[in-house]
Amino acid sequence: MWRVWKSVRSYRQDPEWRYRKRESREWVKAFGPPAHPFGKRGNHVKHVLEGRVRGYETTFFHLAAVHEGGRHPSDVSRYSVAVLPLPGALPATEVSVASLVRWLGTEPLPPRAGIAVHLLPGRKPRMVACSVDPDFAGLILTERVVRMTADAKMGWRLHGDHMIGWIKEHKPYQRIIGLAEVMADIVGEFPVSVWSRDSAEQEHY
Repeated sequence: MWRVWKSVRSYRQDPEWRYRKRESREWVKAFGPPAHPFGKRGNHVKHVLEGRVRGYETTFFHLAAVHEGGRHPSDVSRYSVAVLPLPGALPATEVSVASLVRWLGTEPLPPRAGIAVHLLPGRKPRMVACSVDPDFAGLILTERVVRMTADAKMGWRLHGDHMIGWIKEHKPYQRIIGLAEVMADIVGEFPVSVWSRDSAEQEHY
């Protein structure tokens, strides 16, 4: 945990970055809770950092997602989250290492997206994916993109004109910046054709 605090001290003193100790529940709503990686019973955000990564004006934060637990009335899953703005809105889509979202007890996407499906049985780590637009998902969820996601031990979700990515536990900012860099690489893998889709076709929530 001392590595986390050391990174917080370092980056909040760096003029190239903007730091806030915490944010409100209203602020969190912009990212579409309770969809992954957010909890159904509450979300606590702290150590918000904003700055540029690979040309993206990126937001980072530590998330405590409160959800219904097993032995206890409620439980908390902790994540490090990065949010990248996109050139335009894209259909709501998610792919994640299954263990990252197993205990949240929330749907990854709106009900019309259906149930998250397992990708390629036998793959390790086990991956799940879901989209409101299967044809769109077929364009972007290539084997390379899924492998990049698995190798980074992460999950990511498209929410309107933002990409939200997460990894397990509260990590130092250097590790979350690394997450954002992988996210930027994944966006770079999207076919050019996805950005020219009719805006009326873009479904999000």
